[in-house]
Amino acid sequence: MIFVNAVYQFVDKNERIRIIYVSTEEELCAYVYIEKELSVPIIEEVSVVKEEIDSDNLIEITDPYSVLIEEDNLTETQINKREERWAIIEQYWEPQKEKLLNKSTRMKKFKEISQLHNISLMRVRRMFSQFWQRGMTPNACLPDYKNSGAPGREKNFIKKTGRPRNITNKEFSLGINVDDKVKKQFEVSINKYYRTKQKKSLREVYSQMLEDFYSVTIKEQGETKRILRDPSNVPTYEQFYYWFKKAENPGVDFVKREGQKDYELTKRPITGTTKQEAPGPGFRFQIDATPSDIYIVSETDRSKVVGRATIYAIVDVFSRMITGIYVGLETNSWNGAMMSLDSMVANKSELCADYGVPLDEELWPSSHLPEAIIADRGEMLGHGVENLINNFKVAVENTSPYRADLKPIVERLFRTINEKIKGFLPGAVMKDTRKRGDPDYRLDAKLTLKEIRRIILLSVIDHNWSPIEHYQLSPEMVKDNVRPIPLELWNWGIENQKGCLRKVDRLDFRLGILPRAKATFSRGTVTFHKLKYGASELLENYNHMKLTDTKVDIVYDPRKIDNIYMIRNDSKPILLNLLDQSRGFAGLSLEEVIEINKKASTLKKSADDERLKNRITLNQEINTIAKKATKKTNEESNISTSKSKRLKDINKNRSEEKAIQKKEETLIQREENEDPAEIVSIEEELKEPNNGSEGSKSGNSEVYDLIRRRRDERRKK
Repeated sequence: MIFVNAVYQFVDKNERIRIIYVSTEEELCAYVYIEKELSVPIIEEVSVVKEEIDSDNLIEITDPYSVLIEEDNLTETQINKREERWAIIEQYWEPQKEKLLNKSTRMKKFKEISQLHNISLMRVRRMFSQFWQRGMTPNACLPDYKNSGAPGREKNFIKKTGRPRNITNKEFSLGINVDDKVKKQFEVSINKYYRTKQKKSLREVYSQMLEDFYSVTIKEQGETKRILRDPSNVPTYEQFYYWFKKAENPGVDFVKREGQKDYELTKRPITGTTKQEAPGPGFRFQIDATPSDIYIVSETDRSKVVGRATIYAIVDVFSRMITGIYVGLETNSWNGAMMSLDSMVANKSELCADYGVPLDEELWPSSHLPEAIIADRGEMLGHGVENLINNFKVAVENTSPYRADLKPIVERLFRTINEKIKGFLPGAVMKDTRKRGDPDYRLDAKLTLKEIRRIILLSVIDHNWSPIEHYQLSPEMVKDNVRPIPLELWNWGIENQKGCLRKVDRLDFRLGILPRAKATFSRGTVTFHKLKYGASELLENYNHMKLTDTKVDIVYDPRKIDNIYMIRNDSKPILLNLLDQSRGFAGLSLEEVIEINKKASTLKKSADDERLKNRITLNQEINTIAKKATKKTNEESNISTSKSKRLKDINKNRSEEKAIQKKEETLIQREENEDPAEIVSIEEELKEPNNGSEGSKSGNSEVYDLIRRRRDERRKK
């Protein structure tokens, strides 16, 4: 299928287009070239576009304008410009889409807008062109203030660039210039061979790329073979890897390789209405939270009762299909709503597999963004909601406090699920109040959070496959033999009722709904709440010596701080991991980290106070010793000794002091009661006759004199 807002690239022409309109009834679509200065819609038959896709001449690519924009980083001028442009576009795009798409009426409509709003015709054309090219969201209307100096623009070279290689053997490729043609070959190969369920390695993809674009067919001994045209004139693997990393989209790669189909785009959006009902799937979702009727026990100690879990559910108004579900200990809050929204865009087959529930994707096909979400104010207020509106064009309709009657569909769903499960499970809340003497159902709790999650998930699947009471089938539904079952209503609505389903990159979506904060970037590391994070890309793409103590924007999951994302303007975020010095905090929540840091600060303050007290005592001891030593030295010093004399004898004095120190500090000493061994005096030994030899007598005399002198010297000391 072809979806609105999908971006494709022509392999042969190296041009990129965005689908801005699809009519399933007329089998027509409209697209614009996203890189032209002024681009206007081109009407084409859907079958023609599909043929180009099937022939691999038109390949789907990552949206180059899919960049999350933080509201806090926008200037007042940028916001005003965006709102001014969006007000005009919103007024005409949906209500008069046919005239704007039609070539014969488009210019007339542009002139009319120009006159009514007193702006130039060229400005109107540029405004709509930018809106179509950049994703048709409010943020697509932001002005360009970051293009001066062509930042990030790739350079074109004729001569081979880079350091010359030392290897000149003809077996080895020296590499070639990677121009637009080569980059297209890289991109086609990556999309064709890497982003598939076959999960080929980059080395295998590189080899396949060489075979496709740099080989020739020959016949050898009757067999057809493919060989490289010129092994010395092909891109190197290092070049291929570099451009792969430069254009890498981890979210898309994961989806393509792991089979998660979470890219689905929609038909036209709804404007100017907040009615409860919707004409097709994806027009309205309802979200709500309620405590489950089951008490649960701890995962680590089943003897501990931890209370009731909270169920967050998202329901499609048209089909009554549950499109998102989360069961956790978060009470009604944005964190819980955030988790259910993440499950909303998830591939449900993979979601079920996480809980050991096998399920084919077509049996729960919802993994999309709605046009609008109806919610309580408490759950859908805050930073994430602003990004949900401006980055993903999802309208949020908050109900008034205590007005659950404004969300009747999801409220009935909660009642149905609780009634289905609580009669079978221990720890169920059977009454609103308990009389004296009644058993305490809380003590009957036996299930953990993981177990109750699996039960709720099975109940959700059962709901999506079960008939809905009091659902009014339309004549068209009856004619097509559609039963009032959410799955059948969903599928029929997409095929016949212009279902409004939009796909989104799950990583981009997560980055949009997770909380943001400021962190400190210094010397290749990012510090957030005293935890150190890093990534190889920080060292590769940043001059960290010049970015000392720079504030950067990060996105984090408050429930687990093992990883954070560093946000970069007009570029993909960088995933950061805890460094070794902070690895001890792995698995903790931000709340736990803050508490630990607070406790650590208290302990440090206590240690500093203790050190200060000890330092004062130490200083007093040092001063006392110094005063006594000064007094004693002054009393014993010979005043008549000159300064030169005192300094001249330093070496001699040092030798004498060392001898005394040796005697006092010897490590091997004779025991006090130990009898000394008999000692024979050398002097006596020398007095004995020595064979009457004069030479011998003379030698002994010399030895004796030497020993005697040494002995006299020691005695003087």
